Amino acid sequence: MGEIAHSLDLNWGLIVTQVIGFLLTVWILKAFAWKPLLKMLEDRRKKIAGDIDDAEKIKSDAETLLDDYNAKLRDIETEARSKIQDAVGEGNRIATEIREQAREEARQIVEKSREELSRDIAKARVELRDEVVGMAMTAAEKIISTKLDEAEQKRLLEDFLKEVE
Repeated sequence: MGEIAHSLDLNWGLIVTQVIGFLLTVWILKAFAWKPLLKMLEDRRKKIAGDIDDAEKIKSDAETLLDDYNAKLRDIETEARSKIQDAVGEGNRIATEIREQAREEARQIVEKSREELSRDIAKARVELRDEVVGMAMTAAEKIISTKLDEAEQKRLLEDFLKEVE
């Protein structure tokens, strides 16, 4: 037991010196290193929290911009559809107007052609009648072999024309 007692002989002076050194080291670390370290950690935590808040704000702003962009895009699409519908309506109106104008022009052309045809027919009748009268007078002169006076010729001619018509 003597050996065990000897090995258990504690050096109280060394233990007290080590405890005092440890406490002194803890106090020095607390005074000079711990507070600055805690302050640095707190500053870092605040910076990270600020960065997260900034990121959230940027994200929120981006979402707002995206919503605005999508709303403007919908407005543009709606306006484009409206303009297309207006253009289609205008095109249909112009097409109808052109068709009506073409019909009116065709009607006028047909009417003008009918009028010209009526005039040509009337002119042809007059020319035909003049030729028939000339032929009739020539034939009548040959048949009668004597010439009638002009009043008698007109009367005979008118009678002949009434019969021809």
